[in-house]
Amino acid sequence: MYAPAADGADGGGPYDDDDVSDEFYWAAAELFLTTGEAEFEDYLLSSPVAGADSFPVGGFSWDSLGAIAKMDLATVPNDFEARDAVTAQVIAGAEGILAEQQAQEFGLALPDDGFVWGSNASVLNNQVVLATAFDLTGEGDFADAVVESMDYLLGRNALNVSYVTGYGDVTSENQHSRWFAAPLSDALPHPPAGSVAGGPNADVGTWDPTISGLYPDDDCAPQFCYVDHIQSWATNEITVNWNSALSLGGVVARGPGTGRSGGRGLRGRVHRARIVARGLHHADLDHQHVHRPHGGLGTHLVLPGG
Repeated sequence: MYAPAADGADGGGPYDDDDVSDEFYWAAAELFLTTGEAEFEDYLLSSPVAGADSFPVGGFSWDSLGAIAKMDLATVPNDFEARDAVTAQVIAGAEGILAEQQAQEFGLALPDDGFVWGSNASVLNNQVVLATAFDLTGEGDFADAVVESMDYLLGRNALNVSYVTGYGDVTSENQHSRWFAAPLSDALPHPPAGSVAGGPNADVGTWDPTISGLYPDDDCAPQFCYVDHIQSWATNEITVNWNSALSLGGVVARGPGTGRSGGRGLRGRVHRARIVARGLHHADLDHQHVHRPHGGLGTHLVLPGG
């Protein structure tokens, strides 16, 4: 039995998913990496996810865990029979994202039709794939692409705003949250430094009343479909899994230098940061959002920056 979309009608939002093959693939991957047992390896080899494209240029999401499983299988030391093939998939996926990023005027790792709910999360998840490819290959173009996308998130965008609280001259600071709700109560704070906002959302059918009120004719250009307002859950929410990816992008951006000038030290830090980001992304399975029209404000976990 799968959880129906109606389960989110009272504030949690719909998280229905009737294809759990990727969840079982991810679970088998983690169990194999932990135990090395043949039972889990056999499951991975026979799963339909094994040969599937798990790295769309629009970014993987909470309901598609094949990408996370394959990046773990490629980077964590193990004796998986198909490890080379999985590694090739990760690198090929990163190459596709890299090509998209290099074609974008603003240099972000997202296609033109990728400005949907949590578009910044899609950019960040693509940065994770790019950083993983850098970890695997040492090729500087992958690290440079992570930095280029970080430039977009930190202000080199159509709105000239940094979507990461406290990083830049003009930053998001009124994200959708119950905990960090300064616009609603003087007793509550703004989100801490390092909180990343969901970002532009041109998918009109998912809009909240706040962004809809600003564009009653649904006529905003994709990168302009954002407002730093606590009641705009469709463009300005915060979540733990989005911030987990930001933690990895920040490691690459700090250097030393980008991929062209960085060395083994940077690759080592990327590898260690992947472990942290991986754990926090998985934590979102236990800390889903509480938000959206029926439930008012939301409850989220945030990884502070600094």
